[in-house]
Amino acid sequence: MGLSFGTDGLVKGFFGGNAYLAILFLLFICIFLWKSAIGFVPHYKTELTEARLSGIELSNIIADETKGHQGLYNILSTGFVHEKRQRFGQQEAVIYVYEELEALVDDALEDEVDAYLDLDDGPDKSQAALDLKAQIAAASRAIPAAALLAPVKLRIESLESISEEVLKQSIGYAQQYALDDYTTPAAIAAINADIDTQMGDYGKALQHCKSSADALNALHDEIEENALATFTLLNKNREARESVKTLTKGLEKAQAAGAPEAEINKRRQQITKAQASVIAVDTAKRIQAVYSLLKQHDAKVGIMKEGLRAGLAMIPHQSITTQEAKDSVALANTLLIEFDTIISEKREALKEWRHDKPLTTLDSLKGFFFGTVWNTGSSRQSLFGIVPLFTGSLLISVVAMFFAIPLAIGAAIYVNQFANKREAAILKPTIEFIQAIPSVVLGLFGVLVVAGLLKDLSQITWLQWIPGFPIADRLNVLLAGILLAFMASPTIFTLAEDALNNVPKSHTEASLAMGANKLQTTLKVIVPASLSGIIAAVMLGFGRVIGETMVVLLVAGNMAQMPDFTTGFDVIGQSVHTMTGIIASENGEAAPGSILWEGLFMVGLVLFMISLTINSLCQRILNRNKA
Repeated sequence: MGLSFGTDGLVKGFFGGNAYLAILFLLFICIFLWKSAIGFVPHYKTELTEARLSGIELSNIIADETKGHQGLYNILSTGFVHEKRQRFGQQEAVIYVYEELEALVDDALEDEVDAYLDLDDGPDKSQAALDLKAQIAAASRAIPAAALLAPVKLRIESLESISEEVLKQSIGYAQQYALDDYTTPAAIAAINADIDTQMGDYGKALQHCKSSADALNALHDEIEENALATFTLLNKNREARESVKTLTKGLEKAQAAGAPEAEINKRRQQITKAQASVIAVDTAKRIQAVYSLLKQHDAKVGIMKEGLRAGLAMIPHQSITTQEAKDSVALANTLLIEFDTIISEKREALKEWRHDKPLTTLDSLKGFFFGTVWNTGSSRQSLFGIVPLFTGSLLISVVAMFFAIPLAIGAAIYVNQFANKREAAILKPTIEFIQAIPSVVLGLFGVLVVAGLLKDLSQITWLQWIPGFPIADRLNVLLAGILLAFMASPTIFTLAEDALNNVPKSHTEASLAMGANKLQTTLKVIVPASLSGIIAAVMLGFGRVIGETMVVLLVAGNMAQMPDFTTGFDVIGQSVHTMTGIIASENGEAAPGSILWEGLFMVGLVLFMISLTINSLCQRILNRNKA
């Protein structure tokens, strides 16, 4: 009896230990994430403070104004390109192909000349080579493009500066348009003259809009240059102070351990050298140059606004023939009103800006949780705004669930209620087997097969009624969503099917006894009765999707920017970055203890809390269903 009790105790202890071990493991993960991320807030606060003291923050405000102008110009430019292609598509294609072929021949011949003459041998030979290159360039321009067309088809991959697809299309145009008639310098000059004549007013208007921001751009560049110089000094000083602190701690440890005097002296010399690199930076004095330049801001903005209005007024609306160009001009006029509002907001922000205004810990947290820019790859200020990453993750997850929910739940209902035993024995394990496919394999399949197929389908005219078609970027939200839907479907299917199984048979029997058929019973009795379990299945599927890494890293495009929701459903054709993707892609570049390292762990902590919240809600829903 005692032996039996001891055995039972050991068994219970084993299983109970496993259960508590899971809790300890979860607690360990929380502590690990928190410990690695805790230093981010003060570190980021220091970074933001230095950006404010140097004037980088002010430069960023003005940059927002110039970006707004560039956005308007890009819209107008897109319309101009559509109009130009409509009128001169084939002629432009001829010129484009001819120029690219010229460049290809020039490069090949120049390589041969360089190898033959050896430019390093002396000035005489160098000049001879230059003269020979000039002769070759002149001769190549006289070569008919038709003669160069054949070798180019074999060497398209060597033209790295242009799109292979665009070149192929242009060659096709050129072949159809009597290439030989338009490949002499005189003929090409005549085409260009004709284009300039017919598109001249439109082109001048576009150029007027573009040049309207030249003065503001120049002002921004000058302010940024001054601010960046101060910011660089502050960064170097901070790194030097941190180095002194680290070396001092090392000296103290060496002294406590009784290290030899030679080693102690060496450490002291290192500290002295590090201290010498710390230079006092008079930020109050250096910032005066920025304040002085800021006085010109209102005048430069006025020039930009008036230039935009004048340029829009110059556009020859009556002569525009394409709907795309008309839409671009109309959109630019509409957005100009919003642009004026943004300019007014930025002007007020500049008036209130002070370099010595203190930053709080709350400001750094706001910058992280509400910032719309994630930029860690430049030499200037690092920005850690999680909003574009969270938005990208959420957008992909929503698209994935759009496809996964009807497919998985529909399959669960069919297998559970309508399929015969043979069908169920085939369908259920097949669907559940999808979970066994490695995510990297699915991601590679998406990149190599699905991406090209999806973009080709989006270009088909009679399919362009589908929201989001045609797709702009090859790697995009839609592609990632489709692949993640494929991955999430087994999870949702299995849990939803279990929820359907848990409905008491008495419910079904009572419904059938009342005269309802199988379909009516399923939709009006069984599904509503299992709704809590189905909702939990969907939420767990959502958690599976939002935490996926490899697929989104391969197929989402990895553009750490806010999606443009003004495009409507076309947003699903854009490239985005995700929280999981940013951790995987930038982890290798992050030095332990650096602000990037801590920032990535902050993202991981947010992702962990999201997943934990989703799973907790699922457990509550399932427990309620059991009750």
